[in-house]
Amino acid sequence: MQEHQSRKFLWLALKVSGGVTLLLLVLFGGLIAYVAKEKRKWDKLTDTHDLKRRAVEMGQGYLAKRSNAALVIGISQKGQRAVLGLGRLSATNAASPDAQTLFEIGSVTKLFTAIALARMENDGKVKATNTVRELLPEKVPVAPALESVTLLHLATHTSGLPRLPGNLDTSDASLANPYAKYRVEELYQFLAAAKPNNPPGKLTDYSNVGFALLGHLLSIKAGQAYETLVRTHLFQPLGMTNTVLQPNEAQRHRLTPGHGPKGEPVPPWDFDVFAPAGGFRSCANDLLIFIEANLNDAGTSTGQALIQARKARRVGEAGELPLGWQSEVLLHGGLEVFWHNGGTGGYVSFIGLNRKQQIGVVVLANYGDAMAGRFDVDKVGMDLLKLGSKVSLE
Repeated sequence: MQEHQSRKFLWLALKVSGGVTLLLLVLFGGLIAYVAKEKRKWDKLTDTHDLKRRAVEMGQGYLAKRSNAALVIGISQKGQRAVLGLGRLSATNAASPDAQTLFEIGSVTKLFTAIALARMENDGKVKATNTVRELLPEKVPVAPALESVTLLHLATHTSGLPRLPGNLDTSDASLANPYAKYRVEELYQFLAAAKPNNPPGKLTDYSNVGFALLGHLLSIKAGQAYETLVRTHLFQPLGMTNTVLQPNEAQRHRLTPGHGPKGEPVPPWDFDVFAPAGGFRSCANDLLIFIEANLNDAGTSTGQALIQARKARRVGEAGELPLGWQSEVLLHGGLEVFWHNGGTGGYVSFIGLNRKQQIGVVVLANYGDAMAGRFDVDKVGMDLLKLGSKVSLE
């Protein structure tokens, strides 16, 4: 959940596309030239019918720097699908990962939490304007500055809450599994004395604790455990059978082991009340099902919730924002992209889609790159979205 979260694709580009060089370009007034150059490159793209080959090359470039890594790239393009499993499942298993291999997906989880909000809103069970104070039990004290924070604020990172709560144990002893012991009691203690960074609706300020609170409030209102809520409203209707907080026995055998950014084996992360912010495990097949449901609007309750989540809403001075998603108009041809990434101690993930060109991408890896500030998986995902807008799979 330590992933890079920029609202502006330019900043993402600086982070994942040769940051030092591009930063120097900005400092010396070369940004306009860079943008124009990249636009010309995109304009010149023709359909070479080799997107799959290019994806393999990108994946091999990622694996070249990471021993015993597993990487899965999933692409859905205009009704066609390709899943590329590269690397090896583990140090002791040389088999390649596949569409059913499980990874921790970190903050991609937030999309599912936001869509649960959209579904409950459509069903008349909550309003996006419901406040924290309205939805929490009356006996739970809430700091005055938080009483007017709404579900919409939480789902768009405009609540003013910090990235992490001040009472989260961040000692070296807990870093291997930082969220495992943080329970609802600790969340309530934080809310009683929390001091937001900004007034609600002022600006976007990425908050993991905000999404933990969002999922908790939805669970209270629905009278269901968080995982049951999301499974009922999203996973079961779409047929996403392998997206879980706690894998069963068969799924545990398909969970590829995680590695730290230096390649060292690391334990999985466990979640309690923080699960809505980053707790799910999933696989390329399930995430492609999710992407394809977003590419092809269905007239179902779940389909309507997906539409509602992507729809930009005015949130005070922060502007117009979707629920959960990061939304960008890329520098290349005005391509509108919805995306999210995720990172835990031993895994990184990226999902993104471009509805106009009907292209969606999933990238999953079992290296904790985000813990070291590396966003190579994001770059692979974004580059494939750009290429896939013009280049077909084969």
